[in-house]
Amino acid sequence: MWTAEVVLLCALEVLGRSAGSFPPIELVATAPAHATPGVEAYVGPRDKKIYLVTTSAAFRRQMASNTRCGDVMAARKLASVLIHEELHIRQNADERTAYEAQLLRLIMMGSGVGTPPYQEVFRAMQQTKNRQRPPAAAAASGLMASGRVP
Repeated sequence: MWTAEVVLLCALEVLGRSAGSFPPIELVATAPAHATPGVEAYVGPRDKKIYLVTTSAAFRRQMASNTRCGDVMAARKLASVLIHEELHIRQNADERTAYEAQLLRLIMMGSGVGTPPYQEVFRAMQQTKNRQRPPAAAAASGLMASGRVP
């Protein structure tokens, strides 16, 4: 079992970056109560830190890998999550822009369309887009508004 700090280093190594090149990153066991279920990271609204949730599926898979940084797909997913959150802080990016950058980074790291990390991020992007639609548009398309991620 690897430590949370080692898992973070694995994600940074995949990106070829240091922790110092990012806004401050804090490892947390849980997301805030108001966060979307399944959230893997979030930005502190006041402190502009990246909070990386250590209980996410990708994080736990990397912690449980037999060798250091052994779950390449988990490392790529976590690396892409860092990119997503960094864009929110540095460029005040909206969700669409952050997700597009995250998907592009996954492709650049060798996890393109059809890979589990890409599919997970794409689904999250679609769910976020559906949550942000005005209720009338969602009703017209047959979608029900819901705060839960299936």
